[in-house]
Amino acid sequence: MSDSDHKPVTTPAAKPGVSYIEWGAIFAGAVVAGALTVVLTQFGAGIGLATADPTLEDGLTWGIFLVGLWLVLIPFASASAGGYVAGRMRSHFGDGTEDESEFRDGIHGIVVWALATVAMGLAAGFSAAVSSAMAPAAADPEVSAEMMQLMQSASTITAFAAGAGAVLGAAGAWFAALAGGNHRDEGIAISAFRGPFFRRTQP
Repeated sequence: MSDSDHKPVTTPAAKPGVSYIEWGAIFAGAVVAGALTVVLTQFGAGIGLATADPTLEDGLTWGIFLVGLWLVLIPFASASAGGYVAGRMRSHFGDGTEDESEFRDGIHGIVVWALATVAMGLAAGFSAAVSSAMAPAAADPEVSAEMMQLMQSASTITAFAAGAGAVLGAAGAWFAALAGGNHRDEGIAISAFRGPFFRRTQP
């Protein structure tokens, strides 16, 4: 057996001044994730999932559960879409092992998720600040202690759902970026995911 069979697999270092982080692909993925978040939020508002009424006699109803579920699905779907775009659009340098290439794709997905999360958080905070300044809330003396506890429970549920959605969004962005990078390397055409009615026909 020759010594060449025992050569360690090494990853060449990046050239000076060259970064493996491609901000163009990351910003593209973050824009897609942000736009999809806005669309899904508007869709949820349209079907009544944006808000739920915790003041019903039944207490915490299925409406609160559906709101929480929607708050989990929105960041997961949005971050996954953005992560796929970043992984698919990232340049493959061809100078790393398969594991290293997957790691770089996944990191691009995580950065897309982080950038979109920060941007949406700042936008939500700014919107809340403007709304509070224009219409300051006043205490309602008619609200009972039981109702306040019910509303607090609903707020806790939605906050937990938002946190769980953020964690699942990070995971979705990572694995979607891996899938995008894998499709890029294998040269899988987008036409493979389109139905026959959406394919371009030859004249």
